[in-house]
Amino acid sequence: MFRRSLLALAAVLVAGCGGQPGASIAPLGRSTMSTADVVQAKAVQSILQPAMGQPVTWNNSLSVHPDREAFPVLIDLLRGARKTLWMETFEFADNDKARQLTDLLIAKKKEGVDVRVIMDNIGAKSIGTATAKVLRNNGVPTIVYGPFPFVRKTGHGLNITHRKLYLVDGDQGMTGGMNLGDEYFDHAHDMLWKVRGQAAHQLHQEFSTDWALGKGGRLEVPAAPTGAYGNEPIGMCVTSPRQTGREEEIRGVLLRALDSAKSRIDMAYPFFSDDRVVDRLIKAAKRGVDVRVILTKESHSAIEKLAIWSAKQAMPKGVKFHWWNTGYAHIKYTAVDGAFLLVGSSNADTLTFENNQELDLILTNPQTVADFRGKVCDPDWASTPAVTEAEINVPWTQKPWIALLELIDRYI
Repeated sequence: MFRRSLLALAAVLVAGCGGQPGASIAPLGRSTMSTADVVQAKAVQSILQPAMGQPVTWNNSLSVHPDREAFPVLIDLLRGARKTLWMETFEFADNDKARQLTDLLIAKKKEGVDVRVIMDNIGAKSIGTATAKVLRNNGVPTIVYGPFPFVRKTGHGLNITHRKLYLVDGDQGMTGGMNLGDEYFDHAHDMLWKVRGQAAHQLHQEFSTDWALGKGGRLEVPAAPTGAYGNEPIGMCVTSPRQTGREEEIRGVLLRALDSAKSRIDMAYPFFSDDRVVDRLIKAAKRGVDVRVILTKESHSAIEKLAIWSAKQAMPKGVKFHWWNTGYAHIKYTAVDGAFLLVGSSNADTLTFENNQELDLILTNPQTVADFRGKVCDPDWASTPAVTEAEINVPWTQKPWIALLELIDRYI
């Protein structure tokens, strides 16, 4: 009964992701890092390293593809697959663009490419998709993941996959916030990052782990890439509650970054309610850090109430909040000072940090952070209205409801 109730609740929470497109931005440019930038990047990495389960790699290239730009880049990447094509997502719809992807996966399978798909069970049920059946009927190994109950010393929950991994040939891939469907490719404000090199190989390793956790058995990862790809330092962190030692890496990395902030924090998340994150933002604001958070206005009412409650705690302490109110913003990022950018599948809520399979990239090239701020953070902030005092004035009649949501936030 509890499981059926959870599935029904999850279906409501993740529905309705349509909206208007966000502002288009070009892929970030890259140049050789200066000695000073390398020193700054390594200093930040040393702060984060104790919370990371994978080492930072440097032989990489990187570009960001937002909004309407993401789909054609993704299609081009997948068409180029010669040996392996592995995909993991929360939602895999059966609308127009998702069907184009399904047809491409089937075609690649017929070409002899090793095609594999992981999609989440709750994500599939929430949108009523039959994509898994279509893929399996055409010989594509497909895992419908979880939910898997787990118990550990710090708590218990249901493990789902919320990761977005679109991987090719061991040395290329895309990751970020975008699920597979028209809602994301045609409407939501979101992004995917294209990675080539050693970091892309690490993404393949993470997929292999999830294949095993999803009861697909052992999966051999393609050989490590050789040759020169670039000089972009890329780290990664995960939430993986059934994987010993890697249960809460994302929260650990994020809290370390927030604690180190000296001048500026930029955040944007559709789900924003984790008490530890809110506490760190308040402490940063008290230190004189300029803290900016963009929330999503058109979210599910329960999630919006938790976000408003978080803003109510933090705004009087100096944390600034804006609303994304032109359609649906599904974009997720944290930028801290000059050499930390966290991007990927994670939200800023307890479910993300404790229950889900999540994966974020850790970017520490100061040029990358500056470019992203100039092309994403600053325009997003300038184009969104401030959250007002009236909006965070929660009526006493709603406080018991919010208290209940706080108690069960690891499940919503």
